Amino acid sequence: MSTPAEQLTGQMLDGGWVVGDLIPRTAAQTGGHFSCSYGVTNRDGRKAFLKAMDYTSALKSLDPATELNILTSAFIFERQVLQVCADRKMSRIVRAIGGGKSSVAGSVVEYLIFEEAKGDIRTYLDDAKRFDLVWTLTCIHNICVGVRQLNGASIAHQDLKPSNVLHFSNEGQKLADLGRAWHKSLFSPHDGLACAGDLGYAPPELLYRYVTPDESERRFGADFYLVGSMVLFLFTGMRASQILISELDPHHSPRVWLGTYEEMLPYLSHAFSLNLATVTRSFPDTVLGEEIVDVLQQMCDPNIATRGDRLHRAKYGSRFGLERFVQRFDRLRQAAILGRIHHP
Repeated sequence: MSTPAEQLTGQMLDGGWVVGDLIPRTAAQTGGHFSCSYGVTNRDGRKAFLKAMDYTSALKSLDPATELNILTSAFIFERQVLQVCADRKMSRIVRAIGGGKSSVAGSVVEYLIFEEAKGDIRTYLDDAKRFDLVWTLTCIHNICVGVRQLNGASIAHQDLKPSNVLHFSNEGQKLADLGRAWHKSLFSPHDGLACAGDLGYAPPELLYRYVTPDESERRFGADFYLVGSMVLFLFTGMRASQILISELDPHHSPRVWLGTYEEMLPYLSHAFSLNLATVTRSFPDTVLGEEIVDVLQQMCDPNIATRGDRLHRAKYGSRFGLERFVQRFDRLRQAAILGRIHHP
């Protein structure tokens, strides 16, 4: 039996939006089990994306009141943090262009409406079927800008992955899904989790259950790592933590390791050096390879204490600023356009 959130098709919403068909979840999608997705169209023919909250599973839980409080608090937080992004006119964050409530079968369904993208970058890459260096470097540049915009407003994304980077035909790439984000001054029910985002992309310190006492270091250090992981994904199709753990003895995997993160660091550092050597060999263009390996060295260091941009720290006081990486990938993009660097 369908839930109220799954029965919005055909409804007229505030702002003249008409709800289209329910968008089915795919096997490749992760997260979002407490929401449903629709395409919507307004009177002018503009198309957008609707996210409807679905609290049915909470009502069926052993403690419905607690579960409902968690989900409604998360929705309120997402709405608040999206407003912060709108107020600061963040160009690389997907905009919420509407929202409200709809009555369905005696229940109230809350929703948000977002600008419509062509799809996420994984879908774009699957459709493209060939590697495009200019597009790749432009995408990385836009990701760096988006995370810099969030971090500059005391927001950490915490769940950066291919499905949360959307591709727009005229505007390039923007970051989506701030439901698992952290804001220095706003409450989220996910704040108490050691890892709020997808464990499949999480930095190693979180996989090994290490929580640094410096909250800003933990949040922004994770975002910094996740940007590096996106760089690696766009060039190799692999996740940073995935290939790191693949180099470890099975007894050292996060699932079975019983020691501390500090005790694990020598093994992680050795595995990381093997990863960098593998990446280096995959680049026939020495100039581009040296640039990307240097980026990964700084961004994906498994030791959060040494991860980061030392030059940025000397100038701004933080190791996790992305200003120099924004400039760096813009320079690399321009070099690719001019044919000065290449990648097969």
